[in-house]
Amino acid sequence: MKKILTAAILFTFIVSMVFMGIGCKEEAAGEAEEISEEEPVEEEPVEEEAAEEEEVVAEKTYRIGYSCYGWEIPWMVFYKENFDKIIAGEYPNYEIIYHDAQYDFQAMADGLETFINEDVDLIMHFALDNLPVLETYKKINEAGIPLFLTMDEPAYEAWEYMTAFSGLSPAEAGRVCADKLDEALGGEGTYACITPPKGSSSYNMYMTRFYNRLEDIGSKLELVAEEDGNWDVKQAQEKASDILTKYPDIDGFYVTDDWMGGGIVNAAKEKGYQPGDFIIAGCGGAAVGVKDLADGWYYVLVDQGTILCATQDAFLMKLIVEDLGPVPFYSMVYQRVLTKDDMEGFEPSW
Repeated sequence: MKKILTAAILFTFIVSMVFMGIGCKEEAAGEAEEISEEEPVEEEPVEEEAAEEEEVVAEKTYRIGYSCYGWEIPWMVFYKENFDKIIAGEYPNYEIIYHDAQYDFQAMADGLETFINEDVDLIMHFALDNLPVLETYKKINEAGIPLFLTMDEPAYEAWEYMTAFSGLSPAEAGRVCADKLDEALGGEGTYACITPPKGSSSYNMYMTRFYNRLEDIGSKLELVAEEDGNWDVKQAQEKASDILTKYPDIDGFYVTDDWMGGGIVNAAKEKGYQPGDFIIAGCGGAAVGVKDLADGWYYVLVDQGTILCATQDAFLMKLIVEDLGPVPFYSMVYQRVLTKDDMEGFEPSW
């Protein structure tokens, strides 16, 4: 009897332990299932919040005020076309507000002050001559708006106001032309210059470095005439024609823009000159200049193309506005030196 009772108690204990184990497993499985079901619920708000932040960043629009001395200048027409393509394709959340000073420095100052009043995110500016608008640059600084200068190298007086500069170096182009003109003429002979507007910062940059370089290398070239071409082919042609009349045996020219260089070539053709009768060292890289180079009028042409400028300007614009890292204070684009024997693969961008 005792054996039967003991066996019954033992059987009951074993059965209860089995059921207890099953219950614990089911409870544990249930808890694990609850945890696995709850984890995605906790992560979803985080993912949604991150997605919302990304969407806000993508939709933010930056307003850029871009003022130019004259958007109808041939170089600027091609530059703006390239710049607009880059903005539309790569920086669609940037709104570019253009201002055309139309060769009027008072209108230029007024336009810059309008950008200050509108509190744009950045002011980009090509002045051609920075000196008349230095006081306006100071106001831009006081308003806390970054000032990004573009195109031709700015006057040194403007450096203290600019956040950065991107573009061409007329000074370096002038140095190259001085070396090449002296080389072509063997260090002796006569030459004339067709220049930017006298007294402008562009004149100072293009011409000072050119003259200083000739002096540095001990050149014996003789300057017989210097005329203001005012970046205009017709004026350059008139000035070149007068020079050729007065100095028919001149050996060479230095010209700061191959549109004006086209005026020299036109004047020479009218007077019966042929390529090689004198040589030209110039800057530009426009289609007209590249053709004149291929025809033998130029000894050297320093390319100052639009595509590299537009691409670099857009990239640095974004770095400045979005504070994406250190921005170079002075950034010169590559200026290829072209000769008749070394122009393979070159395509003019304006």
